[in-house]
Amino acid sequence: MACLTLSLTPAIATSANASTITGLTVTPAEARAGTSVSATATGSGLCGAVHIDWGDGAAITYATSTLPVTQSHVYQAAGTFTLRAQGMGNCDGQATARITITAPPAPPAPAPRLSAIELSPPAAAPRAPVTVTLQGTGSCRIAVDFGDGNSQELGGALPLTVRHTYALAGSYTIIATPATSCGDRQTALLVVGDKPRVPRISGIEVTGVPGGRGRRAIRVNGEGSCAYTLDFGDGNSEGRNAVLPDVVQHNYPAEGRYTIVTTPTPPCEGVLRSTIVVGAEPGGRVSLIEVRPRTVSPDQVITMTVGGSGTCRFTVDFGDGKSRAMTETLPHQLSYRYAETGNYKAVVWTEAPCTGEASTALRVRGRPAPRRP
Repeated sequence: MACLTLSLTPAIATSANASTITGLTVTPAEARAGTSVSATATGSGLCGAVHIDWGDGAAITYATSTLPVTQSHVYQAAGTFTLRAQGMGNCDGQATARITITAPPAPPAPAPRLSAIELSPPAAAPRAPVTVTLQGTGSCRIAVDFGDGNSQELGGALPLTVRHTYALAGSYTIIATPATSCGDRQTALLVVGDKPRVPRISGIEVTGVPGGRGRRAIRVNGEGSCAYTLDFGDGNSEGRNAVLPDVVQHNYPAEGRYTIVTTPTPPCEGVLRSTIVVGAEPGGRVSLIEVRPRTVSPDQVITMTVGGSGTCRFTVDFGDGKSRAMTETLPHQLSYRYAETGNYKAVVWTEAPCTGEASTALRVRGRPAPRRP
C-alpha cells in the first residue's frame, strides 16, 4: 500500500511588521512657558499607540498607526523636564528627552502718566508742612509750582512725594506739569488758614460754540478744588476734578431740551441744575442764580443775580419759606434779607415760553460781636 508523506514547514515570523520606539526628540530644546513644543517618537513599523509622559504631570496615550509620531504640548511653568515615550500594544521600546522651559517675558511696563495731586492735610495752618503726592504710573520728570512763588522739579517712579510749608494764610493753586510723555498737567487747591473755605459749585453757564450747531461750552462756576459728576442730560455724564471755575465742551447732536446737573463729592458742595434748549428756543432762558456775599449775618442785605437772556416770568424761592414772582429782563438783580441763621438753598424757575432753572446755596451765621467804643 502506497504511503503518502506530508511535509509540514513551521511558519517563520518575520520582522517586517515589528515596531520599536528607538528615539525621542523635542523641538525646540528650549522654550518659554506658555508656548507650544513638539515631541517626536521615532522608530519603524506599525504602531497602535504611543504613551508620552511630558514630565510636568501630564501623561497622555496617543493613538497612531505607524512611526514616527509627533505630538504637541504647552508647559505652563518654568523648569527642566524629562519626557518619556513608551510603546503600547504592538509597539516595544521607550526613549527619553529633556527640555528646558524658561519664564515668560515680563509684561510691558505701563505708559508713564501723572494722574492726580493729593494733599495731606487737604487744608493746613500757616507754617505747618503739607505733603504733596503726585499720583500716577511709570517714571516721570515733573515741575511742581506750589503757588506761593516757589517751585521744584522732581523725577523718578510715581507716586512722588514732596513736603512744602506755606508761611502765609491764603488759597494756593498747586500745578504739576509733567514732561510731554507723562500725560496732562494736574492742579489742586490748598487753603492755608485757621478756617479754610469749603469748595463750592455756585452756578452753571451754558453758551454756544462758534461753528458747532449742537456744541455747547458749559462753565461750572464756584470756588475751590472740586470733584464732581457733570450730567449732560442726554444720557452722558463725566467725572471731573478741577479748580473752579471749570469749562467743559459737549456736543448735543439732536435738538431738544436738556437738564444739566452737577453732583459734587464731599467736601465740595453745590448740587445745581440748568436746563438748555438745543435748536429753536421759543422764549428767554434762565441760566443761573448767584448771591453775594455767600456768608452773611441775619438781616444783612444780600444781592441775588438771576442770569439768562430775554424777558421772562420767573419765581425765586429763597429757601426760608418765602418766594417772589416777577417779570423782568434777564439778567436781573434783587436784594433780600434772611432773618434766621442756617444753611439755605435759593432756587429760581421760569414759566413758558421761557426755559431754565438754577439754584445756589448760602449760609446765614450768628451776628458778629458788637464793636467796642
